[in-house]
Amino acid sequence: MAADIDAVRQALTPYHGKIHACVMDGFAEWRDTQAYRISKGHAPNLYSRTNSNDIFDAILRRAIPVLGAEEKVFVKTEAQTARFVIGGVAARFKKAGDDGLGCNIPTQAAMAFMDADRTLPGLPPETAKIELIWEPNAIWTKVERVLVVARDGDRLLWEYEIVADAGEGAITPLAPTSPHDESDDASDLIKPKVQPKTKPEAK
Repeated sequence: MAADIDAVRQALTPYHGKIHACVMDGFAEWRDTQAYRISKGHAPNLYSRTNSNDIFDAILRRAIPVLGAEEKVFVKTEAQTARFVIGGVAARFKKAGDDGLGCNIPTQAAMAFMDADRTLPGLPPETAKIELIWEPNAIWTKVERVLVVARDGDRLLWEYEIVADAGEGAITPLAPTSPHDESDDASDLIKPKVQPKTKPEAK
């Protein structure tokens, strides 16, 4: 079913600061690596999709341990992505497309996540699905906005922005405007903690 903005905001607010920091630090890492390449006489990446992949990797390398260490967050790692279940809300990190929605290759798994009414395997049917979107400026020198976005296919349902002082839970509401791993077994949910804990069953 379609995600409710108030319920999602309540679930995600305690983690806004960490989400924002993972995006900003991941983007800063990519900027540093690009500067290093140039300092050694190498050309920058030729294709923007390569940049997007590098930034996505840098964000996920931070988000998996940082968010996964939280008591109410579970992480499902897959061959080419990771899904975060935060207080009962399923989330994915994505770069913003021209339509304001996350850029996706139309795999079956991606289409299931984008469809507001489709249930994700291993999760309760009432689980809300959202995208954590990062939007670069036109010349890719900084991240303009970090957004929480709910969609139904190619249609934007609603969005709100996580702002720079997100450590206080501050937000800006906005008007709506290797081979792939097909396994969706809930046993793939992990919590990268120092002390292993038994994963609670989905409710």
